[in-house]
Amino acid sequence: MAKKTKGARKDKPRERRERRFEPRPTTSPLVVYLLGGIGAIAMGAGAWAQFGSMFADSPESAPEPLAFARYVLVAGTLLLGAAIWIGTSGDPALRVGDGGVVLEKGGLRRLPWYAVERIEWREEAIRVIGKDDLGTSVTLVARVATQPQAAAWIVKEARERIPAVVDVPEDVTLPIARNDAGQGLALEPPQVVGKHCAASGKVIAYEPDARICPRCERVYHKAHVPESCPCGASLASLQGAKTA
Repeated sequence: MAKKTKGARKDKPRERRERRFEPRPTTSPLVVYLLGGIGAIAMGAGAWAQFGSMFADSPESAPEPLAFARYVLVAGTLLLGAAIWIGTSGDPALRVGDGGVVLEKGGLRRLPWYAVERIEWREEAIRVIGKDDLGTSVTLVARVATQPQAAAWIVKEARERIPAVVDVPEDVTLPIARNDAGQGLALEPPQVVGKHCAASGKVIAYEPDARICPRCERVYHKAHVPESCPCGASLASLQGAKTA
């Protein structure tokens, strides 16, 4: 009697990932350290000259606060604050990965790859123009001076996923997109229930009815999967599964 064979194991879905990039300051670190060090010393000296009498053994032996102590303390505080301010970029953090491009500003605003309308080079920066998950127009800017790796990864991913909308000359000076750049983050599976099929407009009522483009993550109903996606990816393998 033939042995029973176990049912074929389903392949696990590929883990979705993205990279998070913090902006870097444009001011020289030496200037920041110098201002911060002087400010910290001035704050310490001013605080001791103003409040050191509180630690005297007796009120009679306590020295009077120095007349200029408060000014030294204020000056030290201002210098330290200036060091923190110029040492911190005002640009928001960016994320790039399977889920598109994300702007971290007052929350997360995600531009899925299928909703990106144009990626261009302007004023030493990569500009991403498109719509977020709510359909609101968004323009995201990755300056090479403060976000070099974010800019490089945006262009790299876009050329692989949605090359038709990339308007960045090949001779533009961008750094190489390093594999160790940014902070790696895991992404949840895309939310498909309630979305409209990109081909028919039919609402996806059940998750098993959805088919997702592997390149741009455009969503289709299993009964209306076209031969290819507008991003250029072949959807033949998804058509074969549309009656599953």
